[in-house]
Amino acid sequence: MITWLPIALTVLSLSPVPAGPAANDAPVPYGASLNDPFRRVRTTDMLLKRLMEEGLRRSVTFADLVAAVNATDVIVYIQRVDKLPPTIAGQLMIVPVPNAQRYLRIHVLDRLAPFDTIALIGHELRHALEVAAVPDVRDQRGLTQLYKRIGTAGGQSHSFDTLAAQNSGRRVRQELAG
Repeated sequence: MITWLPIALTVLSLSPVPAGPAANDAPVPYGASLNDPFRRVRTTDMLLKRLMEEGLRRSVTFADLVAAVNATDVIVYIQRVDKLPPTIAGQLMIVPVPNAQRYLRIHVLDRLAPFDTIALIGHELRHALEVAAVPDVRDQRGLTQLYKRIGTAGGQSHSFDTLAAQNSGRRVRQELAG
């Protein structure tokens, strides 16, 4: 039986983003596809898939994050949830599978505005890259040790964040509004 061992990664400052101009026609970077059979970033939620496609079209940072995760050894599943601990809008969890593929799960609150959801996914994908960069992170203990080293503790137990993830989320939000 697989046990889900969550570690919440706090998202700060989810301020509303004004609607921006129509999506630009910028090409999506190689490797950022959400339809490739070998993709590493996955969802079965059609609303999330549409939002992520918009993120790929409108935000170079978002597309770069998806492409970067697709170039790693981790598989990331993204899903909406209706409840998370207070002050947390998204979280990254690791699914410990000994000596096997590394799986991460991203949960995002389902009541966020579209641009906030896309920016939050970008934030959490940066966390996925942080985990992917350390091959020894394969369980809750390794994840906690990593974030004690590279992150800042949040208000919840096992809650951490990094400046890189905060900056990624802000950049995605700015590009969506631009």
